[in-house]
Amino acid sequence: RMRAVKIRKITGVRDVKKTVLQLKWSWAGHLARMEPNRWAKKTTDWYPVYQKRRRGRPKTRWRDDLDHSIGSLWHREAQNRT
Repeated sequence: RMRAVKIRKITGVRDVKKTVLQLKWSWAGHLARMEPNRWAKKTTDWYPVYQKRRRGRPKTRWRDDLDHSIGSLWHREAQNRT
């Protein structure tokens, strides 16, 4: 039985989860440095206050994935990136 890491090493295929996280981190850096009046920043930070959610597990937001993998201070870290 071969592990997925070994198969990826042999085939040269990159880990999808790691690639997606790197792309999200890159976009988070752009968002952190954006002017507050830009649409991309507004829509990412937007939260519908007057809309009720259905019963059940809450939807995972884009920011929740960054909070889980990088930490809740990702916004400050993204601004300090050079």
